[in-house]
Amino acid sequence: METVGVSKHGVHRRIDALATRLRRRQLIGSREVALEVIRLFREVVANAKFSSFEQLVQHLDEVGKVLQDAGPKELVVTNMTRRICMLVREEYQTALSNHLDELPSSPDGARTPPVPETPSLNRDLTSSYYTERDLPVRPPGAALGSFFDLLGHKPAADGVQPSNSFGFGSSSSSTTPTASVPASPVQSPSSSQAFQRPHPLHSFSSYDGNLSREEEFSKRSFHLKPVFIEAIQELMDEVEMTERSVGEQSTDHIHSGEFIMTIGHSKTVEAFLKNAARKRKFTVIVAETAPSFSGRNHALALSAAGIPTILIPDSNIFALLPRCTKVLLGPHIILADGALLSISGSLPLCLAANRMRVPVVAVGGMFKFSPVYLGEADWGMRDLGSPEEVLKSTDPCVQLPAQELARMGGAAADDAADDDETEVLNPYYDVVPNDLVNLYISNLGGHPSSLLYRLLNDMYGSQ
Repeated sequence: METVGVSKHGVHRRIDALATRLRRRQLIGSREVALEVIRLFREVVANAKFSSFEQLVQHLDEVGKVLQDAGPKELVVTNMTRRICMLVREEYQTALSNHLDELPSSPDGARTPPVPETPSLNRDLTSSYYTERDLPVRPPGAALGSFFDLLGHKPAADGVQPSNSFGFGSSSSSTTPTASVPASPVQSPSSSQAFQRPHPLHSFSSYDGNLSREEEFSKRSFHLKPVFIEAIQELMDEVEMTERSVGEQSTDHIHSGEFIMTIGHSKTVEAFLKNAARKRKFTVIVAETAPSFSGRNHALALSAAGIPTILIPDSNIFALLPRCTKVLLGPHIILADGALLSISGSLPLCLAANRMRVPVVAVGGMFKFSPVYLGEADWGMRDLGSPEEVLKSTDPCVQLPAQELARMGGAAADDAADDDETEVLNPYYDVVPNDLVNLYISNLGGHPSSLLYRLLNDMYGSQ
């Protein structure tokens, strides 16, 4: 890292420890990962020694990149890194705006003298800027000599008519020499005080003054560390209170007499259903979610809370789905286009719900909303579980019995004996397209997929 000197040696050890846990997959679940990342960033900011605000933001970006490289499949690391950087920038911009408002308007603290008003063309002659003292003095009855007299120019010689190249020559009957008229030069508008304007670079000088103030404030932004820590702590409180905030909205979406189907075991969905059960009577159908069978734990938790629960095998989803009124999913992450990265088995469930016209509702905190798009080629983001859960290597059905090999005989038996490698894929997550999801419920309320871009812009800005 280029800003390695910002954090102390002990903080760097904490960063390496969290990166190791992410690399070894010792942290499972979006909420747990989000809380660990927020705690680390709070410690980084609290112990950071930086000379400017830009150096602090760069250091936070570098720490987040280290964690992202260690756990590329945990998109919540990216979410929390961007969210914290945006919160820190917002607090800094607020403090900077207040600081600039308290300073005087000019850099030296003095008031800028007002610029004289330009004389108007429709004013009376008496109120005009040009007074009688500014005009050439000529005897009564004398004719106006030439255009050059108005400008205060002295003629070339006595008795010589001035040049008439401009077509404003004096009358030919006039015999009064122009040299006898005492010329009182008139101030030209360019040298007049009334027409003096600030230098064109005056506005740029004030702009440069603001830049110098911002640079000075950035160098003294070390005293804003308590404000930054408070903003990060508020984000941690938001993540910790996600289940409660989402659960308070359950009565707006669940009604009495409903049959609700869910899959897997999501803490947010569990809190959502438990909170609704206080005022509503409904039945929950839980798919057991093979091969992890996490649905069994979910069914036990709901039944312990007094909620009527039915545990079914995954093969019965299509048969019982027409009786359900909605499907609840607790996704691992919600992508920028509204697609879900949910537990394996969610995709066939949503496809069946779409066929049966059953609405699908995704329940999750705002920390799960990610500004990342997942393409078809991004297989690295789709985590794979152990193949032992699908097909155990010690299973006798994996190996052909000796009598079967003897029956095959010849080259076929030799090929069957040599070809003992089988590729077994056990995807841990399914990618559910956004057109299969009807509603997203977060701690800020319910949102359709068409308005997710506003949420992402509010949380992460345009970065």
